[in-house]
Amino acid sequence: MFRAIDLMSKAMVRLSTIGIILMLLLVVADVLSRAVANVAIPGIDTIVASYLMVAIIFLPLALLQLLEENIAVDVLRDNVPNLVKDLFDITANLLAIGFYALLGWIYFKVAVEAFEIKEFVTGTWDVPVWPARVFMPLGLFLGSVAAAAKLVEAFRVMLSGTTPSPHDSTGAV
Repeated sequence: MFRAIDLMSKAMVRLSTIGIILMLLLVVADVLSRAVANVAIPGIDTIVASYLMVAIIFLPLALLQLLEENIAVDVLRDNVPNLVKDLFDITANLLAIGFYALLGWIYFKVAVEAFEIKEFVTGTWDVPVWPARVFMPLGLFLGSVAAAAKLVEAFRVMLSGTTPSPHDSTGAV
């Protein structure tokens, strides 16, 4: 199960990486065209804000969850018995599943509505943004699946009394 989730989360990070590179190229091209020809590239701000930034932020959530790289306060956790640590992990994963799933469902409904009305942003050019609405719920749902996998692992660790196995991914994609 971890292998499939790991592969899927790494694929999402690769897409995010492509998004970062595209954002860099588009913004540099826009700045250069403004500086050299005093002409902005139409729709760049909408593409960067609606497509690329959303993909960059939400698609890597599953890998962050798997690698336990989310923001955490370890001051208390480091000074309690292993059973309490296990209970903290289980609680954190349950909360993450609920949070990701709830937000994923809310934004899934937003994405469906955007698809139905073929949402776009009006500017110099009309830029369709409805395809980009899928990034947020996709990233959130994958984060929920990753948290569920970590929950299973946390229960296994608690019931067996062992230490958690290190995630075999370095995070490198």
